[in-house]
Amino acid sequence: MSNKALETCTLFVGPSLHGINSQLLCSGGLVLRPPIKRGDIERLMVYSPPSNLAIVDGVFHAHPAVGHAEILDAMNAGWRIWGLSSMGAIRACEMDTLGMKGFGEVYRLFASDQDMSDDEVTLIHQAQEPFLPLSEPLIHIRQFLRHWTTEQIITQEQEHDLLTYLKNMWYGNRTLNRLREALLALAISENQIDSAIANFSAYRIKSLDLASFLKLQPWTRKV
Repeated sequence: MSNKALETCTLFVGPSLHGINSQLLCSGGLVLRPPIKRGDIERLMVYSPPSNLAIVDGVFHAHPAVGHAEILDAMNAGWRIWGLSSMGAIRACEMDTLGMKGFGEVYRLFASDQDMSDDEVTLIHQAQEPFLPLSEPLIHIRQFLRHWTTEQIITQEQEHDLLTYLKNMWYGNRTLNRLREALLALAISENQIDSAIANFSAYRIKSLDLASFLKLQPWTRKV
């Protein structure tokens, strides 16, 4: 891989960019692409020599999801591929023994818990840029509730009941407003709930992982 290729990273990303400092996107070698779908890697390989590629967000309803075979073909052709935050973390967990590189907390959670389902990171978002999220991934709500349990604001039983309630819900209906309503039903202070929701970005580990990836720029490191 040439020095120029080493510095270049094609990033397939969408709603996980929400809240990211735009300065982190100023790396000269960073090439942004929309959420990945099946066939995108194959098309990229046609006109681009082997370089770096990072999968963050992906689609799976309107188009087939990115497949394992095309990721493997790219790695065999000399591409270095990272997966993080969302669909990328899932694929990395499934393919880390084959050479795909996992990054971040979401990847580690999937790698350490075989019971974690794809549903944890799923959300609905705008179909076009800037792909703003319209629902909240369960994995973010899980982080929030775990913190509140640790702080003894809610009990472990309440945490379990809330997660069960939300997990049994269609992912598009998992919103902070729905979470707020569920917490109000527990007779928790409205001010306390609103304050926590106003600072909910602290629990958005999908975006936090992406921010760390952009800061560290692991693709610039020589093997």
